[in-house]
Amino acid sequence: MSQTNQVRWTTADLELLPDNGDRYEIVDRELFVTHAPHWKHQKTADKICAELNVWSCESNLGEAVTSAGIIFTDADNVIPDVVWISK
Repeated sequence: MSQTNQVRWTTADLELLPDNGDRYEIVDRELFVTHAPHWKHQKTADKICAELNVWSCESNLGEAVTSAGIIFTDADNVIPDVVWISK
């Protein structure tokens, strides 16, 4: 398929997709669909986030959160497992 015939997804398109437990992410206007993380995966992400937050409280440099949706541009909308944000 040529580049001109491909569907180019945007953040607005995500609102039209079903809320069925799948994760929808857009990277460079391409749609990626994955299942929600497994229990063990999510527990690991939570432990990483907790350790980052302990360090962040001690250093006062930022904070961490899990599964935060991030919109970089209209063509890039992702849900990383752990996000650390500096102050």
